[in-house]
Amino acid sequence: MNGPTTTPAPGVRRYLGEGGAVPTVDEALLAEIIAAVIQRVNTEFSPDEILAPSEAVRRQIGERIAVIARAELRKRNLMTAFSAAQEQAFIQRIIHQTLGLGFLEELLPPGRTDVSEIMVNQDGTLWVMPRGARRSQPVDAHPSAAEVRLVIDKLLGPQAKALSEANPVVSARLPRSVRLPAGARVNIVGLPIANGEYPIVNIRLYEDKPVTPQQILAWGMANEEIMDFLQELIAGNEGRVMIAGGTASGKTTLLSVLCNYIHSEARIVLIEEPAEIFIAHPHVVSMEARPPSVEGKYGVPLGTLVTTAMRQSPEWLVVGEVRTGQAAVWLLRAQMSDHPGLSTVHAESPAAAVDTLCLLALMDMDVRFEATKRLITHAIRTFVQVGFDRRHVRRVLRVTRVEPELKHGNVFLHDVFRFDEQASTAGRPVWIAIADSG
Repeated sequence: MNGPTTTPAPGVRRYLGEGGAVPTVDEALLAEIIAAVIQRVNTEFSPDEILAPSEAVRRQIGERIAVIARAELRKRNLMTAFSAAQEQAFIQRIIHQTLGLGFLEELLPPGRTDVSEIMVNQDGTLWVMPRGARRSQPVDAHPSAAEVRLVIDKLLGPQAKALSEANPVVSARLPRSVRLPAGARVNIVGLPIANGEYPIVNIRLYEDKPVTPQQILAWGMANEEIMDFLQELIAGNEGRVMIAGGTASGKTTLLSVLCNYIHSEARIVLIEEPAEIFIAHPHVVSMEARPPSVEGKYGVPLGTLVTTAMRQSPEWLVVGEVRTGQAAVWLLRAQMSDHPGLSTVHAESPAAAVDTLCLLALMDMDVRFEATKRLITHAIRTFVQVGFDRRHVRRVLRVTRVEPELKHGNVFLHDVFRFDEQASTAGRPVWIAIADSG
């Protein structure tokens, strides 16, 4: 901890911020101090200056917050509870809450660039998911419920959305900004649906630049032979590829990478729910499905957009994730009619992906398993299975070809590449090329 150790005054607890463990007061008195500072600032500066300050005004507001905060602490005889570094951390916290996104500021660029998700649980605990990791990690900070609600209002306000008892579940896509260079997806569950004192918040941060094939190689997610194989498929317009994998296994990341191999003059129609894929390509038409309102109105499902895409002269169809039977059937029909495409599906193996597509088609569209299996043999050329190895590192676990005809009533799959868990080490992943892959 920076600065001398002090004994907290009565009613003081510890808050982790910049500069170490920062003594601050109980929740009610803390809210009183922050409210007093913000009220003074609001009387001295216009709403436009606070909401969209220039750098000069930002510095000026920060200086005034420091002066007012110290005065409020002196008024309450709390100055001796703070070292110089701790006092500055407390002031910075108020600045973040006034001008920025409060407790999120230290978790967003440029403070941290390794975070892919930020989570607040109903008990107020804060968690982050580092990029490429499989499990979340706790953050040693505990924002107040009032701070969390304030940040939620700042996130949702520009989207013309609000969290309320009548609308306790809100999803929104946050646009690119200085604090969110690539934008983000936010999902919030409010009280009383969130069973605690805090709303439940999940913020998925999008990549601020496209992931390249070279980055996939650097991560050890695949080797050059696999990437060359996939490049040849896509460059040769055989790119009827579906990427299968579990949650956070890298499906969308790999899908974005494979789009690099599509010819630069080709027209791509991109369909997602929600929009998060970054394609560095000159000719992309992007559409985002919309869930229905609370009243069940105004929804635009993914399957409808796949159908619409067929009227937009696509050379390539890219579907973020196939979640419904309507999307599955229309995508398969499009790809069997000579439209190459890239898509993802939540499944733990290529065989499980086949079953998932059949089940979705049956439940949503009443299409029999046999009919869907025939669609798959005509529409999908290759499955790419992604997942985690025993060290929780993302890998391409197998690349599997689909035979063009059913065998004994089933989709026949054979591996082209397979990850060798036993032969691999932490620094040297090994894949086996299957010789009889056909």
